[in-house]
Amino acid sequence: MLRLPLTLALLGLSLTGCAVQENLRSGTDDPCTSMKNIVADYPNGFAEFRRSGTNFKSVTIYRAREELIKGHCEVWAWGNGDSAYVCTVGAPNPEVAESRYEQAVEQVAGCLGQQWVPEERVRERNGAAAGMATVFRQQGERSPSVSVHRVEDRSRQSVYLYIGSPGRKL
Repeated sequence: MLRLPLTLALLGLSLTGCAVQENLRSGTDDPCTSMKNIVADYPNGFAEFRRSGTNFKSVTIYRAREELIKGHCEVWAWGNGDSAYVCTVGAPNPEVAESRYEQAVEQVAGCLGQQWVPEERVRERNGAAAGMATVFRQQGERSPSVSVHRVEDRSRQSVYLYIGSPGRKL
């Protein structure tokens, strides 16, 4: 039932800030169901959601078969068997990044439901604040971490969704 609000929020992300920023839209008709299916495939390394991949030294990056944000999602598979589903979107300025982050956190929380507990924390890089992250956790041995990040890297801003190992340093 949250399909329409998530789709509207994704569309709203493209309307926040300057007029020249890219239009964001979901690559699926039902983003909440897709997110739940992606989370459920975590124990399989997101095998169901992998398309063609590119091999690098310690990671293979696959195009995502189903994209929560069209054109912005990938599956990363490291050599140790660990995998993550990641969607990353740039922002033209801190205000747009903050708005996208807040909207994404709200929509992810709505899709996951009350059994997922959010925790907001400051991201750090070299001992200095570098954005925010909201990490959603659910009890369970094989349950992934689902998180939304607002990343500040000098003058660049981005927001990303991470579904993967709770133990991976984000």
